[in-house]
Amino acid sequence: MSHDLVVHGGLTVSGDGVRRADVAITDGVVAEVAPRIDPGAARESFDASGRYVLPGVIDAHNHPYYADDIEAFSLAAAAGGVTTLVPFAGRRMHDHDPGQALVDTVADFVAAGQKSSYLDFGAHAIVSPHDDPSVFVPELMGRGVSSFKAFTAFPGARMLGDDEILALMQTAAGAGALCMVHCENGHAIALLERQLRERGRSTAADYGPSRPALLESEAVYRALALAEIAGCDCYIVHVSAAESLAVLREFRSRPGPRRYAETCPHYLLLDDGDQQRMGGLAKISPPIRGAADRAALWDALRDGAIDVIGSDASGQTRAGKQTDGDFLDVAFGIPGVEQMLPLIADAGLHAHGVGLPALVRVFCENPADIFGLGHRKGRLLPGLDGDLVVFDPLQPWTVDAREQHGNSDYSIYDGRAVLGRAVLTVQRGRTVLRDGSVVASRGSGVFLPAVTRGGSS
Repeated sequence: MSHDLVVHGGLTVSGDGVRRADVAITDGVVAEVAPRIDPGAARESFDASGRYVLPGVIDAHNHPYYADDIEAFSLAAAAGGVTTLVPFAGRRMHDHDPGQALVDTVADFVAAGQKSSYLDFGAHAIVSPHDDPSVFVPELMGRGVSSFKAFTAFPGARMLGDDEILALMQTAAGAGALCMVHCENGHAIALLERQLRERGRSTAADYGPSRPALLESEAVYRALALAEIAGCDCYIVHVSAAESLAVLREFRSRPGPRRYAETCPHYLLLDDGDQQRMGGLAKISPPIRGAADRAALWDALRDGAIDVIGSDASGQTRAGKQTDGDFLDVAFGIPGVEQMLPLIADAGLHAHGVGLPALVRVFCENPADIFGLGHRKGRLLPGLDGDLVVFDPLQPWTVDAREQHGNSDYSIYDGRAVLGRAVLTVQRGRTVLRDGSVVASRGSGVFLPAVTRGGSS
């Protein structure tokens, strides 16, 4: 037998288009992509006729803590057709001074993932005000972590001052690292929240006005201005507002470092009416915004202004979302990694004119390239890891929170009818998902050190 696995009869998808081709995997890597590969020349074969064959899907924004750990979260991701995770390592929202150095926090997270993750994974580091970039940037880059997240929101917890963000960016730029930024004006939001509390208990209807879109786009402008001064590549996480897209386009129109933009499924699929209907179960930061913002994000997917879709999912539960009634006290975060790929593919293909090549760019190719994994992941090319997803575009199903994996006990998409889902996923030649069941073993994922782009002189 010349190959371990041949996936035949399908339509392979890249960012450049769709073509009829078979894929052969040998010793964990793609061995051949050709119009015809004899399935009899392999130990195992899979007939993908009538289906699409995508590169392995990468979720580059997720938080495997709260009710989930990396084991539970990777299981949920695997059940939804994801093959690789790049999580934020450790540090829940209020663990801004955990009494542990950032390097040790990340090291503990990676060790836990190596023991229990169902999927291959990388890691980002979340920077807090007490962290010294001159210490943690070189140490973590030596350990294969090259993306560092700063917050312009949550004063008194995670928020960094502009001077601290600039210092982080200068250090990152010199090392060839990437700075990721959560963009909201934390001090202005704190004032609006305080004013709301003074008037009585807040409700879901008050949440959006407490974190308006202009306070996101203002922070996007500030982050990109600091990045330009530092010469640092900058990645804006979870873009939710049309105004933020305008700022990104303005900065991209002139020379400077790379500027990347990410959005998330909830901003593409829901609006503020859904936020109010679901209340605290859908509370996320930035908020789910209006229909015009949602339309602008789909436009940005079509024209390439959005580089990545990440789930921004965490293992929240109904119990973890309970408060004494004030909406501002509800915990941030939502589950959703398991539904990400099929929901976005369904909406993109059938409602918004976004084809599978565009989705391969934002789910596979771009996150691999941006986060230093392009030498192994993101494309169906000989020599790269044998990661793929066979996607059946015509399989109907309905989201049912009772059937999802991980420890979250609800879904903001519960009851939604969907057309299309992954029927087979493979990672490094091993089957992860087949016909709706995860067949990979706990701990079979490996840590993926990022390959950096090289620092400035």
